[in-house]
Amino acid sequence: MTPVDDSDGHIFGWLEILDDLSYYELFGVPDYASVDEIRAAFHVFCDTFHPDRHVVRSPQERGAILSVFERGAEAYAVLSDVGLRAQYDEQLALRPSPRPPRITFSPLSRPPTLRPPADAALEEHVQASAARPFARRADELLRKGDLRQAKLQLVMANHMDPGNARLEAALKDVEQKLSSK
Repeated sequence: MTPVDDSDGHIFGWLEILDDLSYYELFGVPDYASVDEIRAAFHVFCDTFHPDRHVVRSPQERGAILSVFERGAEAYAVLSDVGLRAQYDEQLALRPSPRPPRITFSPLSRPPTLRPPADAALEEHVQASAARPFARRADELLRKGDLRQAKLQLVMANHMDPGNARLEAALKDVEQKLSSK
């Protein structure tokens, strides 16, 4: 995404096609993009469309940029939440009109954070991206029955994502299983 230059009407061009773009298209990522890829794309999007970067523009241009940025913030809120993203993907697959669906929120509230199901992979419960590979590997090791190595991975995941109740519970469970052997 390149910086917005309105010498050719790019700002208003974005505004014209905004309702025709899915959240994925808005960020230029595929629908199978990971949370980390979406986060990176959102940062690039913010570098281009954050209103604070365009304070010297005319009021009409600032209004257009704000509209695009608000849609991007809405898209990020949905795509970065496991439950909302699943809901969006379902609506996107079943959409009755050519325009993609939107999941909007009250401007005074944050979107609800839907937690992944308890039986979801540990990776889905991770908040810090640095903990994700450790949680993924712990799941693999648990499926293989290698509790000792899984414990090491869970210790690292907990270190990278402190206070994560699901990771702490998984570690406690593995420690109990190891002590009972």
